Amino acid sequence: MTSLPLRLASLGAAAMLLLAASPSFAKDGQGDTPKPKNDAPEKKHLLGDWAGLRTDLSDKGLDVTLDYRGEVGAVVAGAKRRGIDYAQQVELKLDADWGKLAGAKGLSTHVVFINRAGRNASTDFAGDNLFQIQEIYGGTHHAAIHLVEAYAQLKLAHGALDVAAGRLPVGEDFATSPLYCDFMNTAICGYPHSLPAKVGFSAYPNSTWGARARIAAGKHVYVQAGVYQVRPKFGGKYGFDWGFSGTTGIYLPAEVGWEPELGAQALPGHYKAGFAYDTSNYDDKYLDAAGRPFAVSGAPPRRHDGRHSFYLLADQMIARHGDGGENGLILMGGYVHSAPSTSQLSSFAFAGLVDQGPIPGRPDDSAGLVIAYAGVSDPLRATERLQSARGLPLEGGAPGVQSHETILEARYAIAAAPGVEVMPDVQYLIHPSAAHRYPNALALGLRLSANF
Repeated sequence: MTSLPLRLASLGAAAMLLLAASPSFAKDGQGDTPKPKNDAPEKKHLLGDWAGLRTDLSDKGLDVTLDYRGEVGAVVAGAKRRGIDYAQQVELKLDADWGKLAGAKGLSTHVVFINRAGRNASTDFAGDNLFQIQEIYGGTHHAAIHLVEAYAQLKLAHGALDVAAGRLPVGEDFATSPLYCDFMNTAICGYPHSLPAKVGFSAYPNSTWGARARIAAGKHVYVQAGVYQVRPKFGGKYGFDWGFSGTTGIYLPAEVGWEPELGAQALPGHYKAGFAYDTSNYDDKYLDAAGRPFAVSGAPPRRHDGRHSFYLLADQMIARHGDGGENGLILMGGYVHSAPSTSQLSSFAFAGLVDQGPIPGRPDDSAGLVIAYAGVSDPLRATERLQSARGLPLEGGAPGVQSHETILEARYAIAAAPGVEVMPDVQYLIHPSAAHRYPNALALGLRLSANF
């Protein structure tokens, strides 16, 4: 596909933002737009108010956040071999409220830079090329600085309409929840893994050109849709390659969400249904153009015009305790299905529990338990069987014929000081890489987070 449709979509999104930013259109100001994410506890800061500088900047319209996150992953049993790795990230986030800065009510901009370093315990020791024990690893080619996102956001009609455009990951707004990255494994961190495993679903720390619009369809209901560039190299090593070379298509997601407050205690819930279509061309996982298994014929795989995915996600607080609005026991789960003929993972499901403030007197601690299942598509599995029987290399360098992988993870996050969290973590990987080459793996993790 040529880049012309994407260029037109980008120009249209930019024109929408310019029109909406005009005084006559933006007069309604900024309101409280329903946001398709769970309400995360407000961040605290290790260095407090920076001697008043943080508040002064915020009053003028500038919010600056500096975070550190380090994760240790130690494979202690089973797997390919035993060992320990460390990975880290430093994140700088700059948010500007142009209503305060220049009188453009409802308009804001958001920029995020990161530095990542370290090694990946999953590939080094666990023998897992589907999931990562340390979610903080990778995606930046070990660049000293990498641009994650840079986009403008406009809220209109008291927040009933929310539009964003720029260098924007799909995962910034679709199929996401702050509950998910409370866990270390990439199985659900940020989003269910089978979505960002596809190049069209751009995800932190990478972005492409994109735009999305969200509309409040009622007090507890929102609808949102977007259009995003599909470009396998994203923004390049440093995130500043903003061109259109290598663009393969357009990613078109849509999501509807219901965010009720149930019962006398107003227990919050978040329910989401989404669908996405990627217009790019993709290889069939089993057949060639003549309808024969390409592992037998030796011919190139059949090409498909586009592929689709859909997902259902939910979380619901089922018991409230403590004074904080987010303190309570939350039940969550989800399911993702992707076209088996063109996807490595055709099915993905997870279920879990998160408890914010599980111990009386420690409202900022949290605990979590999750189980996630990833199923390899039947066409890919059939191809790998044929390749294995013929002594051929398996698709994608798989270590063996793939079927499914299950991840179990338990964690407890300790609020050690304002803005500082220490989280011991235990993971058990059943069939690493969804194959049977390596034994099931037991991994111990430790995360240290500091919000300065």
